[in-house]
Amino acid sequence: MKTVNPSGRSHRRYSPQHQEVLAVDALCHMGAALGVLELHAERAGSAMVCAARDLLRGYHASADQAVASLQAGHRAAGVLPQLSQDLGYAIEVIDRVNDDAPDDLVLYAVTCLLRSARSFADGQPRESA
Repeated sequence: MKTVNPSGRSHRRYSPQHQEVLAVDALCHMGAALGVLELHAERAGSAMVCAARDLLRGYHASADQAVASLQAGHRAAGVLPQLSQDLGYAIEVIDRVNDDAPDDLVLYAVTCLLRSARSFADGQPRESA
């Protein structure tokens, strides 16, 4: 069965085990993006990059709690749609920050990692992910 989330992407109802695998994979990609962004924020000296980092930290913390809840066996039907929505917001903000800067390749890499994370949250992992 498919449902449509506010971003317009469809979500299937997955078994709890499959949902956990997708959420963990998305969280790993999100964590990699956060690590890159944290290093970049230290060196960039840009308030916008630091704000994007802080936003992603908050989303990552929320996702980490949700995944821990899944791993503990709690039912959390909205984890993947919420994770997808948060990743979409983070991607939009970082893309906007990158539009305001002279084509920052590090921010582009962060966006690619976040898009990969979102593909897992949407239940459609890319083969390159």
